[in-house]
Amino acid sequence: MPGAGEREQGLLLGLLHDGCPHGHARALATGTDPRAQANALADAWHIHTAGEARGMLAWLLEEGHRALYPQVCRILFAVPRAAREREIVRLDQVFDPVRLALCVDNLERALPGLRESRFIVSGQDLARGVLAWDMSRAIHVARMAYDCGMQTDAQAWAVIERAAAQVFAQYASWEQVVASYLLGRAMWAGPDAGFSRHVAFARACIDDAASPWQASSYPGQEPGRGAM
Repeated sequence: MPGAGEREQGLLLGLLHDGCPHGHARALATGTDPRAQANALADAWHIHTAGEARGMLAWLLEEGHRALYPQVCRILFAVPRAAREREIVRLDQVFDPVRLALCVDNLERALPGLRESRFIVSGQDLARGVLAWDMSRAIHVARMAYDCGMQTDAQAWAVIERAAAQVFAQYASWEQVVASYLLGRAMWAGPDAGFSRHVAFARACIDDAASPWQASSYPGQEPGRGAM
């Protein structure tokens, strides 16, 4: 069983989606009113039952938006603008063409801001993908579902540990994790919907000496040795 430190690192990953620097990162319960959590799950995630929560969590853990990301990048960077619509239609047996076109447009519009913020500075940053976006959301949903009784303690921790293990195996630092998360959010919503606030929050996670991310060494790294 993972230790308390490893579990706390998983909870920190989920707090990226909360956008809350002072969120609860030491216990599974978030401290939010269960009725508010149930309403948020219904409104934002279309989750009303434990079965729907399990289905959404399975999708996030096994597929998520990272299934779409390679096609979004290919169309954005390798397909001439005049041919994009034709290419998107060609893929309509595999991907929702409206969603695919929207994600291409979203990422294209958001990339200048990500580059200006220095979260994305090279093709390698783009190539790391959006796994952290999906896994942060999985942790976020698991905790909400636990708060309102749709997940047991064991079920929620299983999601968190699985999500965190995937992220920490793929990325070498909190900064890489944050960049991956922001890429996913950019693809999903573009530079609108409070994106600049999330970029500022992510930068604070990395740079603010009072940030819990600063206090928690990255898995596999010794404290004080390049943890960020």
